[in-house]
This record gives sequence, C-alpha cells and structure tokens, in this order.
Amino acid sequence: LQRAEGVGAVGLPASAGGTGPPVVTLVGRSKDKENQDLQGEYHRISVPVLFHGRPAYRKPGARTVIRYWPPADRWLIDRAGLQETDSCSAYAEQGGSLHPAQEDLVWRVWETAEGQHVPDPQLIATSAPLTVQVVGRTHGEENADLNGEYRLVGLRQGKVAYCKVGQPSHAIRYWPAGDRWLMDLSGLRHVNICNAFAEAHGAAHPAVPGLSWRVWDAALGRHVADAHLAAVAAPAVVEVRGRDGPRENISMNGAYHLFGLHSGRPAYMKADGTGHAIRYWPKEDRWLIDFEGFREVDVCNAYTEAQGLSEHPGDPSLEWNIWESSQGRHIADSSVKAFVAPHWVRISGRQPSKENAAIDGDYVLVGVVEGKAAYQKEHHKSHVIRYRRGEDRWIIDLERGFGGADVANAYADAKGAEHPGNTDLIWHIWEAASQRHVADDEVVAVGHHF
Repeated sequence: LQRAEGVGAVGLPASAGGTGPPVVTLVGRSKDKENQDLQGEYHRISVPVLFHGRPAYRKPGARTVIRYWPPADRWLIDRAGLQETDSCSAYAEQGGSLHPAQEDLVWRVWETAEGQHVPDPQLIATSAPLTVQVVGRTHGEENADLNGEYRLVGLRQGKVAYCKVGQPSHAIRYWPAGDRWLMDLSGLRHVNICNAFAEAHGAAHPAVPGLSWRVWDAALGRHVADAHLAAVAAPAVVEVRGRDGPRENISMNGAYHLFGLHSGRPAYMKADGTGHAIRYWPKEDRWLIDFEGFREVDVCNAYTEAQGLSEHPGDPSLEWNIWESSQGRHIADSSVKAFVAPHWVRISGRQPSKENAAIDGDYVLVGVVEGKAAYQKEHHKSHVIRYRRGEDRWIIDLERGFGGADVANAYADAKGAEHPGNTDLIWHIWEAASQRHVADDEVVAVGHHF
C-alpha cells in the first residue's frame, strides 16, 4: 500500500454524506498496467452506513474498498479495507462530491516503476450499470445482431460506452451533437452513423427506462421505430430454486433467460421449451411465474411483491407465494429464491500433490442453502459448495455434503460475494500438517452461466 501524496482541502461535515448509489463501477484501466485488478463493481457497505461522513464501497469477495479520507479531502481505493490511514492504491481529489461515482474525477493510480501515483484519465468511477442487455429485435430481421450483452468499457464523448461481450466491434455510444445514444455494429467511432439510435433526453446511460429506439431500414433508407427493441440493466439469466417435492409446482425451478420486455419490465422464459415465464404485473406491482407464458392476466403459479423497487425478479430478498390447489390459494414458501448466480462453478489451481486436491472440479447449481446458491459435483454428490451464514463464508465440503456444519475442506470469506464463482475470493485449504486452513493463491473459482 502506498500513501497518497500531498494534502488537500478539509472535507465537508459528516452529515453531508448521504447514502450514494448502491453500486459503483470502476472501469477503463488498461489490463497491461499495474493495479488494473482494482476494476469492477463495488457495493455500498451497510455497516457502517457512513465512513467519515461518506458512503464506503467494497468489492465483493475482496477486502478492497473505496473510502473517503477527510484530512486530504480525497476518495481512496484501499486494498486493506476500512482503515484510518491515507495509504491507498489509487486516489481522486474529492472536489465536493458526496460519493465516488463521479465520472469527471481524475484517478491517480500507484505505479511502482514511477514510485508515485500517476494520473490515469481512462479510469472512471460511475453508477452506470456494468452490463447492458439489448433485447427485442426479431431474429432474422435486419440488424438483429444488435441483440446481446454489452459491457462497460469507459467514457466516449463524455458519457459511458459499451462493447458487446465476445464481439467488441458492436458498441453502444453517445453522440453529443444530437444528444443521442447510438448502437453501432462498426464499433466506437466518432461519426453519427449508426444502426440504431434513441433520443437521450439527458439519460446518463443507454439502459435508462423509457428510451425509444429507431433502427436502420435499408429498404426505406431511414431509421424506423422498433417498439420491441430495448437496452435494459438486467441479468441475462435468473435462477429459481428451492421448491421441493412432493409439493405442487416444483417445475418452477430452473434457469430463466431474458426474453424481452413485458409491461415495461424485463421478462424471462425457460429455454427448455416448457414456456414457463417470469413477467411483471403492473396493476399489483408483482412479479409472476406463469407456466402459460406471457399473458395479460393476473393468473399465475407463483408471485412476489415487487415493492416498487426491484427492476428485475432476480432478488433473493423477495418472498415468493406458490399456488397450492389443496388450499385454493397461494402460500408463502420461504425456501424459494430467485437470484442471479452462475449455473456452474469451476474450482481449479490446487496442485494434485497437495492435500484436498479433490476440491478442483465443476460444481453445478442444485438449490439454495442458507438463502444462497448451492453447488454440487455431478458424479460426487458429497462434494459441494455451500454458504455458511454464521461465518459469512463460502465452504467446500468433500465429506458431509449439504448436511455438514462449519467443518470444511476449504473456505473463502464471502465479503459480500453473492455466489462462490467470484475470482476475487481467497480460498483457504485445510492442511493436516499445519492443523489449520492455509490460503492458497493458486486456487480460483470461476462462474459460468451455460
């Protein structure tokens, strides 16, 4: 850790902090540079609510935080967590900002070769979503390639820009001359030519609800409105787990893929051909699981109150009510959760010659344990990954499966990681010779959706 150089102005009063956005994303640092791993999402810390009068943010699965340092009036990125020092890996002059998600802040990042923090004008902190899903363009139609997942890459023309995952030549960018968001299948260009556009009306990012998109029609020689096309800040897949037999409606369990919009919100459907869907019902502000698909009725197999807050149904805090014919009504089932997590997780890196090398392998999502995703090896049912709420840890258990307690072959402190497929997690492996769990930096867990 390095000290931030110099001393700035005194900070604002402690009461000025507010709460700030729930998530701050750092992006834009070249992957070839030192400290590039600071990039990613940081979630607002709930305890304490404020740190030196400002919200603080932690990178899930890591100790790294963004925190305010009042003696120098700066935002610091600190790998050591919430500490009382000016040591940091990067900093930005606060300049009156009540939270760090200000895209005009200039971040200075520690570079060992220079022996100091060096300005990186490409690195930004923003409250814009890390990923954006473009949906709704009919398959086989002109410009159907607009559909897909786009990832935040930095700033262009003064606003955030996105490139498609796996196909970076497809981009979403801002065009200030016309105050428009553009979808461009030819990349991040400095021209007003595009495959689709929406009038921005001041929208900070392209997934702000309510934008109307127009798509280029070669036959007409102009852009034509497409009411189905949308850019949304929602996960590509929502998992539903926890409904157990012999109770009714157990087929609600499974993976639901983003299909488009329904009643103005993201809508999901299973990819297995059943037609099971999750859709929004605005009249009662509810998310519905409906085995009959996308309909304009309130009839459903399960529902949860959206509470006016959830922009998509993958929120594990929501309580689902499931239809039971014997009761003639929906009954709350606290075991059922809808959440965002990898469909499977690969553990790798443990040397074969070392104790507990069997932790390596692929673990498939099978259910929910203590409110979070639980995974199991397909051919070794006793090999599982589960959450342990009391210690806030992800546990790998090769012996007792889901019935074990706090005894584990390996563990990682969760630190806000909602699933074990987080590459920032540090895994500690049991070593009998030491009679304790020992950190193994070579072990990594990577989540995969399909």
